[in-house]
Amino acid sequence: MGPGDPEAQGSRLPAALSTFFERRAGGLSGAEGAAAGTVRTFALVSIVSTALFTVRYVMDDAVASGPLPWLNGVEIAAFVAVLVLVARGRQLLAAIVYLSAATAGMLYMAVLMGWASGHHFYLITASQLVFLMFTERQRSWRWTFAVLSAGAFVYAQLATEGIGPYADRDHIADTFAINAVGTATLMFILSVVAHHRARAARAEAERLAAHAEFLANTDPLTGLANRRPVTARLEELAAAEGHAYCVAIADLDRFKELNDLHGHACGDRVLAELGDRLRGQVRVTDALGRWGGEEFIVVLADSTLADAAVMMERMRRIVGERPIVCGDHEHQVTVSVGVADGVADRMSHRVVKRADDALYDAKQAGRDCVRMRPLGEPGSSRTSARPAR
Repeated sequence: MGPGDPEAQGSRLPAALSTFFERRAGGLSGAEGAAAGTVRTFALVSIVSTALFTVRYVMDDAVASGPLPWLNGVEIAAFVAVLVLVARGRQLLAAIVYLSAATAGMLYMAVLMGWASGHHFYLITASQLVFLMFTERQRSWRWTFAVLSAGAFVYAQLATEGIGPYADRDHIADTFAINAVGTATLMFILSVVAHHRARAARAEAERLAAHAEFLANTDPLTGLANRRPVTARLEELAAAEGHAYCVAIADLDRFKELNDLHGHACGDRVLAELGDRLRGQVRVTDALGRWGGEEFIVVLADSTLADAAVMMERMRRIVGERPIVCGDHEHQVTVSVGVADGVADRMSHRVVKRADDALYDAKQAGRDCVRMRPLGEPGSSRTSARPAR
């Protein structure tokens, strides 16, 4: 997705709005931090909008002498308290205080100005706000305020006068238009933010699932694949008609002696370096993994036994051509390799068995060499103990 991509450009506005509404606040992080940021943003917007409405109304002598300026002052004080709560990390209490004050404010405005003023329209935004101000763990509070706001809206619409005692009859239509447009705009913004948040949550879930899949398929020490994906690749090749493949098993020589003499930490360092060296020698179509302990497996698709043996010989030389440094000392390591070829007979375990037998032959031959077991050659029937690896 490049800079000129329409999808990238289309996501900038939702991302910008989401960032504006969900700035972390109160030292909180995660879902609580985003919710606290939303509460803080709306508290600031509410302080400004309430102050502007108050200035407008006090210019009317009839309104200025009534309770509206004082009630708006209490409302502003409540929103300031919300900011203090957010700064102290009290996200849940801040959200409760904000929504309670905002709901009460819309109700008294409807009573004093009448439903024709449209002030109670802002109660509709609670259907989105509750999902932005409360986290998933606080879902009971979401539904509490959703129901409370819906009830307050119905009451304001049906139980209050059309034009209240403090309404300016000459400008009531203008007030209605301002509040209707403001509510629609706010609902649009909140919907965009909610959609972006849901999309971001899905992307995060997909990222975590992919990471979990990676961990399930990866050996943590070497960073190579573990048995699971290698076995899956083997079974895939064994079921592909008309395709030949090879399997090679490489074993680090005298690894037990190294562990006993220098410790497991040094042994792990050698295995990790060995994994890096092997990784650089395989094709993109091959599957390389840690088979267990000090054994590594390579599955070579569309490869003859002779070609696989040449590749493994090169790999063997590269492993042993320079020592592996571990702390204040170094190790000259070698590997023995067994190679076998297979066909699509749905019996990949037989190829692995012959590769393991070929590895035994390499150990018997003195280690640090490559041996092959061609297709059709019987497996080992030896019962004698295998040499120390």
